[in-house]
Amino acid sequence: MKKFYKTVEAGTAPGGYVIRLDRKPIKTPLQKPLILTSEKLAVAIAQEWQAQKENIVPASMPLTQLANTMIDKARGDDRILMMEDIIRYAGSDLVCYFGDRPADLLERQKKNWLPLLSWINDEFGIELSYVTGIQYQNQPDEAVKKFEGLIKNMDDADFTIMQDVTAITGSAVIALAFLKMHLDVEAAYEAACVDEIYQLEKWGEDKPARDRLNKIRADLATAGRFQALVRV
Repeated sequence: MKKFYKTVEAGTAPGGYVIRLDRKPIKTPLQKPLILTSEKLAVAIAQEWQAQKENIVPASMPLTQLANTMIDKARGDDRILMMEDIIRYAGSDLVCYFGDRPADLLERQKKNWLPLLSWINDEFGIELSYVTGIQYQNQPDEAVKKFEGLIKNMDDADFTIMQDVTAITGSAVIALAFLKMHLDVEAAYEAACVDEIYQLEKWGEDKPARDRLNKIRADLATAGRFQALVRV
């Protein structure tokens, strides 16, 4: 899309803060007012719009995308479907499936994942089962229901972060630990990418694999930035 505006500013409006393009408040893709409770997030989003050149590149505006998701989806009809997706991840979570070999990879998985399984049990009473080797493990109904209850009661900002990080990492457990600040960006990246990092270290660099890892790390950093800004 061609850039269609000349000026960008963040300002106040009834209900919070907005971003104005040529003095007109922007809207979400579903044409809802993009009104934020955080001035700092509004300023950061305005900077994304200001940085656009001749063409608007949505991929270069990740905070804008997360704000749109929060308003259009986390507050809308899509929330139920998004919650079901998170629960599906929790029902077969990455951190519950350990490899049986090689031994050094298994040790790395244990180092990253067992503390997370202990943490979610200690903090929320969610006891997830885990297995070693190639087999499927049905999670206890009680654990899944508790996970669902946690997600259902999240506010729009937390739900948006939870959904985003689950999709990034492939793990609802890692996403919850990230949301609750039990894991920072680097720790979440290492937990989500144990196998891939191991393979690169073992067999050498591979550009597509490295590019994928770099994107995961960058997306987690964006989620962390959104989380830091959305409430201040």
